[in-house]
Amino acid sequence: MTTSHARLESVLREPDPAHAVFALARSFRDEGMTQLELYRLFDSFRALHENDKDERLYDAILDTMDSILGWCSPSNRLYETDLPADDV
Repeated sequence: MTTSHARLESVLREPDPAHAVFALARSFRDEGMTQLELYRLFDSFRALHENDKDERLYDAILDTMDSILGWCSPSNRLYETDLPADDV
């Protein structure tokens, strides 16, 4: 398991996973992770949690993916540009 995977798995156990996941995504961006790398990391976790009975983790991941992609209000975007549809 890579360090980024371990860090994401860890914050998913936080009491408020939505806030923790978004904060971690921002940290990854600030550490130099590209938009595509961040999207692919979160997409792998989305696939792991899409069938969970408790949808809190899945929702936290999806909401943060919207911010990664730029599909949100400008103030919540993690990157200046939208991720090209060819990369998604």
